[in-house]
Amino acid sequence: MKKVLVIGDVIEDIIVISNGKRQLNTDNPSSIKATPGGSGANFAVWLASLGVETELIARVSIKDKERLESYFKQVKVTPRLETDQREETGKIVVLVEENNRTFYTDRAANQNLELKELNLAGIHLLYISGYSVLSLGETKTKELIQAAKNQGVQVAVDPGSTSFIESFGKDKFLSAIHGADLIFPNQEEYLLLQEGLSSFPEVVITKGELGAEVERVGKVEAVEVEVVDPTGAGDAFAAKYIAEKLSGSGPLEALEFANDFAALAVTRPGGQPS
Repeated sequence: MKKVLVIGDVIEDIIVISNGKRQLNTDNPSSIKATPGGSGANFAVWLASLGVETELIARVSIKDKERLESYFKQVKVTPRLETDQREETGKIVVLVEENNRTFYTDRAANQNLELKELNLAGIHLLYISGYSVLSLGETKTKELIQAAKNQGVQVAVDPGSTSFIESFGKDKFLSAIHGADLIFPNQEEYLLLQEGLSSFPEVVITKGELGAEVERVGKVEAVEVEVVDPTGAGDAFAAKYIAEKLSGSGPLEALEFANDFAALAVTRPGGQPS
């Protein structure tokens, strides 16, 4: 079985699904659910649910390590969790209003990811969440990707967030992830990074209601479903795409499978399979 190593955030999601138009300075009826989350963690759990052997490197509060390790093992993800003595495990409030999401993020312990030791033995693909690029910095990320390439390991990157990329520096971010084989931007991230994406062999763009596309290969239309919560749809999409590629599918076939899979993911609340 092919194995994937994920480097990314672990976040505790508080998902607020609005029942109507937001009104300021008063009560707003909604459904609220606390779920495990974080883009890297979401991707890892989706991938493991598809039968791919998956390991996850992330950083959490020392007081949460045992609980989170137990959780990830239950969902078939092998955790390699760093612990932080001072910071809390990251938290995020996700406000869902129809097909739109607003994130209020505290990355907390995730910001201190160190990655002191990296064992790529037996790994076929390394998946890096863009949020971790912010933690590791340009030089360490470049060294990480080069180490993977030197060992014949494919590298995939999810850019993560336009606002964080802009704060980090667009050119600096592109320099950090240079050499990756696949990149999974959403439409906003693609527009931000577009000028620097020509060097990536496979650019897979998710476009929400407009479907998805593998640049220079083909595109698919969105599947019509009743959207409950789009949180984690991109992670589910990337997981299915990579699972299909690892099993031998070509880009267009993987795109079709991933598009259908992500459509199912948005019909339930939370960023991970329940």
